[in-house]
Amino acid sequence: MSNLSDFIAAGGGGGSIPSRTTVSASTGAIAAGSSANIAISGYKCYVLQKVEISNAAWVTIYTDTSSRTADASRSSSTDPSPGSGVIAEVLTTTSGNSTFIFSPGVIGWNNEATPETNIYAKVVNNESATSNITVTLTVLQLES
Repeated sequence: MSNLSDFIAAGGGGGSIPSRTTVSASTGAIAAGSSANIAISGYKCYVLQKVEISNAAWVTIYTDTSSRTADASRSSSTDPSPGSGVIAEVLTTTSGNSTFIFSPGVIGWNNEATPETNIYAKVVNNESATSNITVTLTVLQLES
C-alpha cells in the first residue's frame, strides 16, 4: 500500500471518512449587551472550520461547562489564559450575518468527565436591540 486511499480501500480505515457538516443552536431573545449560554449538539471531538452568526455578537466556544463558567466575567478585549478551556472565539459589531473562517481549522473537544457531544458556547449580543442569535458551526467529526 502506497497511499491513504489504498489503506482505506483495504479496510484498514475502519469505515468511511466523515464529511464536514453544520450544527447550530439559537439563544432565544437576549437584550443588547447581555449574554446567553448555549449547547450545540455536535461531536465529542471535531475540527472547527467556520463559525456563522445571525447577528452582531461575541461568541466563545469552550471545552466544558466549568471552563465557560470560569470565563464568564472576562471582557472581549482580554485574551483568554492558556489552558482556560477556550477553543475559539469570534466577535463582530457589524449588524446582521457574519461568517468567520478558521484557517487552519481548530481542533475542539468535549472535556466533561464523561465526554459528550455538546459543544458549549457563550453568546454576547452586540446588536443595539434585543436579538435572537443563531450560531452555526461548520465542523468535521473526529470522534462520535
